[in-house]
Amino acid sequence: MPDTALKRRQAVILISDIEGYSRMMGRDEVGTLTMLQKHRFAVIDPTVGQFRGRVVKSMGDGLLIEFQTVRDAVACAIDLQERIRRLNGQARGGLEITYRIGINRGEIIAEKNDIFGDGVNVAARLQEVADPEGVAVSSAVFADMEPEQQNGFTDIGAHRFKNIERPVRVYHHGLRPEDQATHTAFRPFVDLPLPDQAVATGGCLCGHVRYQASQAPLGSMLCHCSICRRFSGAPVLGGTTFLTEAITFTRAQPKFYRSSSIAKRGFCPECGTSISYHGLVGRWTKWMMVFTATLDDPENHPPTYHLGVEGAMPWLHIVDDLPRMECKDSPSLVDAYHAVGEEVP
Repeated sequence: MPDTALKRRQAVILISDIEGYSRMMGRDEVGTLTMLQKHRFAVIDPTVGQFRGRVVKSMGDGLLIEFQTVRDAVACAIDLQERIRRLNGQARGGLEITYRIGINRGEIIAEKNDIFGDGVNVAARLQEVADPEGVAVSSAVFADMEPEQQNGFTDIGAHRFKNIERPVRVYHHGLRPEDQATHTAFRPFVDLPLPDQAVATGGCLCGHVRYQASQAPLGSMLCHCSICRRFSGAPVLGGTTFLTEAITFTRAQPKFYRSSSIAKRGFCPECGTSISYHGLVGRWTKWMMVFTATLDDPENHPPTYHLGVEGAMPWLHIVDDLPRMECKDSPSLVDAYHAVGEEVP
């Protein structure tokens, strides 16, 4: 295939898929296909056109749709789910069709009227983690959304998807109250353990202090706050969070310095390596952070968000699509400081 036939460009990709399609076809093939046609011509095609989208192709029980802007793609997805819910309410015989929707912004490869590539693959994976009647978007999409659109989404953590090299942070919007209740149980900006991740080990520069983790990490981040910068002696500090009960110091113990009213920090008493961060109040005590550079395999723990960006150095420019937040906007930090009667400094 000549290279000139392929064109790379940025696009916003929406992929939808029908929940329980095979089961519905087995139960009532004619009724399912009739309802699908009604959805397509009465709701999906007009709504996609309203938001300036292009249906690239139908993929069995799914659709691949391209948009020029994040705003249009997200607004279209939410409008689609709401209109389909109303249409389902009018269905006779209990035949209701629900969709999962995933949206990603990234590079795609265009060939004639088709598109493919990582940008499409991530959208497909996002669709798989969405709830029925839900919309799951990547951090690249969330970062470009308008504030009023972001308000309806819940952070459900970083996910590792098959054949996708980097973890993808996922934000979810759902219509069903029971799904929202499930997702809000996630602690913001800390991820659920992934079963395929190995137990972690690490230690200081001189080897005097060593630790190991009996469970997978909850997530990783980059912190720009002034305390982390001073403690590490670096312009930004990488941290990987574990459940406190999962970390055991297997050789010596760190020496601790109480850096604030809510936490203490550990360092090697021999070589001075900054090692850990321990919460001292309330729920803050359930998690312990080790500094990513002290892990034996730091390359396997990429960050999924930036914290404390109010302290970021103006001469340090980290180019990525990860979400960024100030310390005062972190729900867990706010809770910890409120527990001791203080505001986030």
